[in-house]
Amino acid sequence: MCGICGIIGNHIERATVERMVAAQYHRGPDGSGIYIDNTLGVGLGHTRLRILDLTDDARQPMWSNDRRYAIVFNGEIFNYLELKKELPDYDFRSSGDTEVILAAYKRWGKDCVSKFVGIFAFALWDCVTRELFCARDHIGVKPFYYTTLGGAFMFASEIKALLEAGVPAKVNEEILCSYLCEGVYDHNEETFFDSIWALEPGSWLTVKEGNIVQRTVYWDLASIVRRLVEEPVVMVEPEEKLNSLLDEAVRLQLRGEVPMGIHLTGGLDSSSLLSRITDIKNDSNLLFAFTGAYDDPQYDEVQFALSAASGSPIIKHCTTRLRSDEFWEIASSVQHAQEQPFGGLATMVYWKMEQEVKASGIKVILEGQGGDELFGGYAYYLGDYLADLQAKGSNSEELSIYRNCCGEALFERLLANTSTGLPVHQDGTTHLAPECVDPTFRSTRFKKTSFVLPSTSRLTNARFRDIRHTKLPRVLRFNDRMSMAFGIELRVPFLDWRLVEFSFALSPASFFEAGLSKAILRRAMAGNLPEAICLAPKRSVVTPQREWFAGPLKAEIINRIKHSEAGLRGYLNTRQMLKRFEEFCQKEDSSNSFFIWQWLNLDLWLSTFSPT
Repeated sequence: MCGICGIIGNHIERATVERMVAAQYHRGPDGSGIYIDNTLGVGLGHTRLRILDLTDDARQPMWSNDRRYAIVFNGEIFNYLELKKELPDYDFRSSGDTEVILAAYKRWGKDCVSKFVGIFAFALWDCVTRELFCARDHIGVKPFYYTTLGGAFMFASEIKALLEAGVPAKVNEEILCSYLCEGVYDHNEETFFDSIWALEPGSWLTVKEGNIVQRTVYWDLASIVRRLVEEPVVMVEPEEKLNSLLDEAVRLQLRGEVPMGIHLTGGLDSSSLLSRITDIKNDSNLLFAFTGAYDDPQYDEVQFALSAASGSPIIKHCTTRLRSDEFWEIASSVQHAQEQPFGGLATMVYWKMEQEVKASGIKVILEGQGGDELFGGYAYYLGDYLADLQAKGSNSEELSIYRNCCGEALFERLLANTSTGLPVHQDGTTHLAPECVDPTFRSTRFKKTSFVLPSTSRLTNARFRDIRHTKLPRVLRFNDRMSMAFGIELRVPFLDWRLVEFSFALSPASFFEAGLSKAILRRAMAGNLPEAICLAPKRSVVTPQREWFAGPLKAEIINRIKHSEAGLRGYLNTRQMLKRFEEFCQKEDSSNSFFIWQWLNLDLWLSTFSPT
């Protein structure tokens, strides 16, 4: 993992590229490099985290053996050893994966990205054609931001680097309005900063003379899902196939020359990942496990994590806890790292956890992210599944079973909140307070968000939406910034694109059984995990954010609402916010507190980056 940046244009100043590199030093504290040629109109910068090939042979910007191509690369190509065997004519001078990209591009051109199994964002410069080729991994695990300014094309791993290059910080008010009114963000190529874009997952673009000349989606998940709907795969022994694919993903992602660890919650996903790692990683090196928790026993997951770790002889377990009196200081630090609004306490606890990871000398951390989206783990997916059954007019017996399991009220609420709309909270309730958005701001900036969905199945559409547009893109951004703030590489084996495709080839009935979600993963892990983990229902609320907001943080929240920068700018109505917050505090069973976090987070963002 690293930080990359660059400028394609005229009169590139070295000091500008140096500032861009310095702004991302936390992403790669093991070295840096810059290449500038104003004759060709190119400047590339890189800051390095050494994971594979720890020698200077792997420093970047890296040149191809014929000196035609130069690359700056962030991420990992996990199948680089296999690709090397397909490139016998290339004279490799390094042993890592960066040079494999150069060799693959030299051999296959832009189609090389379809051969990569990995998490990556890179920019590759052709000195002959004077063209820059930029690509991002299939799922969008690694970031790539870009903009144009004064006839130049600029790119970086983080927005801070673009701001250091002189790009003005301006509010994208339409995205901000969508965030406040619909709760969506990171759902398309736009960011909260006007005129700064994210290269979309599974895409590449080319730049010439400072202009984007071509954009291509090389891995289109929507098209893949449509094809699977039209030509369904007959799946024989899907649990064995799942285990095979997961084992292959884990095997590849255990490659590296540095110590590794795992984020462990004790839930089904991280426990399943630990089980596969334990079986595959048969050397004597310790694998460290890290768990984030809170100083509230009601939300302490450590007992589950310890249970998961107990069956593994190679685990050293570390726990970090976030206290309510640390909230404001950590929130400010996290906001600077995140650059855009983020996910509240669940993200903030990562800050402390990654500090512990770094202090332990770990440079690579694996995580079970993606299991819920791939295998139907969220509670509202059940509503989509039941709605599909109801629409078919069949399986009345199964519908009755779930009606009894859920209770009449939740059953009807789940059916009412299906994938035709935007995602709701886990229990099917709204997590927003649009009445607190200033009416003038809303009327002038609001544009209803909609997604092109690939299927007639509500369940398939909900999973596609969450993977491609809503939940997963923002969580991947949250986790990338938290890990890279401390120079730690985050790997997510469940999000190997081959596993994602496999999950959409499964029948909907694979996901639910006897009232439990993720049935196929539970069956695949049977015998590998204790029943207490394998059969445990999903824990949907895992932070004390609601209690903290109505308790120890209440006075400061009221103070911040009264002096809200968002209110002063006309984004929110202060009087309505105070009223809604008081209602929240008086109602002991308040379903969730995301809308309050939105207000606080928006003020943090405005004060941190001062966008105009």
